[in-house]
Amino acid sequence: MFGALVAALFSGVAPVVAGRAIKLIGFVRANVIRLSIAVVILGIWAFAFGQGLRGQTLLFVSAGAIGFGIGGLSLLAALPRLGAPLASLVEETVAAPVAAVVAWIWYSDQLTAAQIAFCAVILVGVVIGLLPFVRATVGKGIASRSVALGIGLALLAATAQGISFAATRHGMQLMVHAGTPPDVITVAFQRLVGGFLVALVVYAVARWVWRRTWGFAAADGTTRSALSSDAGKLTTRPLFWGSLNSLFGPIVAVTGTVWAQQSMNAGVVQSIVAMAPMISVPFAFWLEGHKPPRLWYLGAAVAIVGLVLVDLNT
Repeated sequence: MFGALVAALFSGVAPVVAGRAIKLIGFVRANVIRLSIAVVILGIWAFAFGQGLRGQTLLFVSAGAIGFGIGGLSLLAALPRLGAPLASLVEETVAAPVAAVVAWIWYSDQLTAAQIAFCAVILVGVVIGLLPFVRATVGKGIASRSVALGIGLALLAATAQGISFAATRHGMQLMVHAGTPPDVITVAFQRLVGGFLVALVVYAVARWVWRRTWGFAAADGTTRSALSSDAGKLTTRPLFWGSLNSLFGPIVAVTGTVWAQQSMNAGVVQSIVAMAPMISVPFAFWLEGHKPPRLWYLGAAVAIVGLVLVDLNT
């Protein structure tokens, strides 16, 4: 449970930080920066103290390619179209049932009726708390095609994340049955390798094959260096925000989810992580001025009740 809470906390902060990096250098480069930093840091641990590339490596790398590669890039592309709260809401709440269904069909890791009900309480609380942001997005006059594309990208990210969660849980179970308990940080590293490879392919295609600045340009249309800086809150150095995004997301949050999946169903873990959009709201208020609406407090209370019930029945 603690690992899932850590993942929820840092997953809530990561999209807000990622949004700042995307505004500065575009989502393709932002994605490469966050994953490359995480691969280096976790890789040092994996080879120095962990299991390196041993274990269910192919399964974990594939899970990372789906979750981080396809899912992560889709979410980063959805962020500027929907904003952090709405993009995270769609991704996290849809990913929970996807993870639960895939785990059930694939390797019969089934939830009890009580667990399903209490996980649903968490998700209902998240929806209630972020409903005002959905209305605000619709009321901004944003082009309907842009919003529709953002929703589609967030749904793709949710599906990829749910499958990735289920695959990771299964890989760890296989290692335990084989008599080789998985090292949490090594598993997180192997998943990141898959995501990083996909990110590099997308970067190469966008940069050298299509020869476009798609995904590279900042919000104002310029293409900035990852080391450049202008006046702004804290700083507007893309490398700073990319490093924070790497720390909060691929390093801490992902390690937390892997830790939690050692003993919890993938659907339950994802339901807890789904509280991340709620956590992003107060952080976004400090960084971007998004003041929490009244419904956010009601939704938070409902989600916490669901969390407690899940803990008591896990």
